[in-house]
Amino acid sequence: MDDQNYVNQQNGGGSNGQSGNYYQDYTASTQQYQAPPQQTRPEGANGFQIASLILGILGILGCCCYGVVGLLFGIIGLILALIGNKRNRSGIGIGGLVCSIIAILFGIIGTIYFALVFMGLAGEGPLAGMYDQYWEMLRDMGINMDDLYNY
Repeated sequence: MDDQNYVNQQNGGGSNGQSGNYYQDYTASTQQYQAPPQQTRPEGANGFQIASLILGILGILGCCCYGVVGLLFGIIGLILALIGNKRNRSGIGIGGLVCSIIAILFGIIGTIYFALVFMGLAGEGPLAGMYDQYWEMLRDMGINMDDLYNY
């Protein structure tokens, strides 16, 4: 039926012999439809940020292994965190950055500590006299070296 009205309108006549528009414009008084605003989802963490967080945590734990392991993991984690945070910011990326910096600081402290300990055991460095005093104190207390190993 709509097709018939359209044809009649084009020919100048209607179904009842009247000419004119038989369609009513319902959109004249209403507003145009607007699409809802696009909601941008925050992007999740990327692989670099996750890797930096893992390496930062392992670096903090690895400081007990002579400090060098923690220092190495911390530096690699810091580089990955900087690359990952350039792509997008997320809480994981910031956590990886913070953990990596802490791992680097602990790694430096652990490396210095273990270097001093090994130098002292070798009889050199600032801790060498302290170890000698420690062993003398044990001998004065009557503790033999063999007793320490068998305890």
